[in-house]
Parts: sequence; C-alpha cells; structure tokens
Amino acid sequence: MKNKKQLLTELVTNGDLKYLIEAYEEIAAMRMRKVKKSVLMNRDFFSGLNDIYHRVIFTYRVSKHHRFGKHEKNWLPLASNGKTVSVLISSNTGLYGDVIKRTFDLFRKNILGVTTDLAIIGKVGRQLFDLELSRIAVNRPYTYFQMSDNGVDNDRIREIVEHLLQYTNIVVYHSIYISILSQQPTETFVTGKAMEMSSKGPTEELKCIIEPSVEEVAEFFEKQIVASIFEQTVYEASLSKFASRMMSLDFANENITASLHKGNFARLKLKHTSDSISQLERLAGLKIWINK
Repeated sequence: MKNKKQLLTELVTNGDLKYLIEAYEEIAAMRMRKVKKSVLMNRDFFSGLNDIYHRVIFTYRVSKHHRFGKHEKNWLPLASNGKTVSVLISSNTGLYGDVIKRTFDLFRKNILGVTTDLAIIGKVGRQLFDLELSRIAVNRPYTYFQMSDNGVDNDRIREIVEHLLQYTNIVVYHSIYISILSQQPTETFVTGKAMEMSSKGPTEELKCIIEPSVEEVAEFFEKQIVASIFEQTVYEASLSKFASRMMSLDFANENITASLHKGNFARLKLKHTSDSISQLERLAGLKIWINK
C-alpha cells in the first residue's frame, strides 16, 4: 500500500497532467473548428473538380488517339514521366490516437510489391517507415518532406507539388474526417485515374468546345488544379488529425479523472485507517491509566 507522501505526490502529478491535457484538448478543438467548416464545404467542390480533371485528361488522350492513331504513345499528361508516386501524409508529433498508424498501415499494404516511387510527409511517418524497413531488411528509397502540424504551409506545399508534378499518377494516403468519433485512412487519386479509363467509355469524354485547346487546358489543370486538389487532401488530413487528437485527449482526460478519484479515495482510506489506529492507541493508553 502506498504511504501518504506517495499518494499526495501522485495526486499532484495527475492534477498537473490533467490541466496540461485539457489545454492541449482545447487547442485541438480550436484548430479543428478553424478548418472544419471550410474543409466540409470544399469537399464536394474538389470531388467534382477532381472528376472534371480526370475527364479533361481522358479527353486529351482521346484527342491524341484521333490525331495520331492508336500507335501514338504520348497519351500521358503533359510534362510527366509515366511513373507513379505514393504519398503518405502523417504528422510531426504524437497524441493523434491511432489514425496515423492506421493510415501508415494502408500505405504499407498498397505499396508492397508495387512499382511506385515514395514520398513521406511528417516525422512520424518517416519513423514508422524506417522501422518497417529495418524489420523486413529492405532498402527502399523515398523522398521526405517536413510540414508543420499547426497549419498548412503554402511554401512547403508548392515545394511538394513541384516534386509531384513530374509524375503521371499521384496517389495520396491520408486520414479523412467522417465524424467527431470516426476518422478513417483513405487514398486519394490526385491524377492517374483518367489514364485507366477504357476507350470504350465515351460518356467520360467532354462533349464540348475546349478553348484554346485541349492540350493547354490539360496543362492548366496539371499545373494549377492538381495543386489545389493536393492542398485539399492536406486540409482533410489536418481536420482528421485534430479531431482524432481531441478524442484521444478526451479519453486520456477521463482516465486521469478516474485515477484522481481512486487516488483521493485511497488518501481518505489511508487517513481513516490512520485515525482509527490513533483512536485505538488513545483508548489503549486510557485503559492502562484506568487499570493503574
């Protein structure tokens, strides 16, 4: 059984930790509220924008086919290398619950045995990947980018987008906000899906006049819209991480509160035990004096 000093030390430590967790929880809630409205409002817009991008690239492919015949190989988006890159968006710090680990697990599962270049955003993702590589004893290179957890760094996003634009297929692995209680890992195809569309699906082709040309429109989408779609995935990941952190800290706060109740009960029990012993000692002493 713990003595009085140990119980008091534990109570003070848990009390300080409770205040700290409540502060972190409030910060996470503030950040979540800051990005939640804009992310949810833009989600449908960027989903439609992504679909339009795929259709533009598919129309570009069909146009190339009509002009140069089926033997024309340059059906890829402009200025791309024909390769695929898989991007993991993680975090720089912990206290995000298990959502980062589950996102990494999805990323790891989908890149195994697949020919794809790798890019990792965030220190936690890099640590998990390096640990996995050391476990399976495989040397697989990747490009690392650091991004702040406090908000979206536009300069850093431009740097990442410049790296990604050289690829034909860009697949981003990140977490997505479903509800305050549910955050799910997902994959977003920023580009590439249009190239997988069958030429037997003419309904996917844009049936309209494209000015000034389908090549220039495709180039605009490649350089501008892809950056916007990728930025939206970063916002989605941020919202999900802040919601996950808030719930994780709330759960920790409940555990600490329960621990404080147990500690206070143990302290009172120890006090009552000590008072009972003191009372018995007084009674024993009184009996001795009476017997004399």
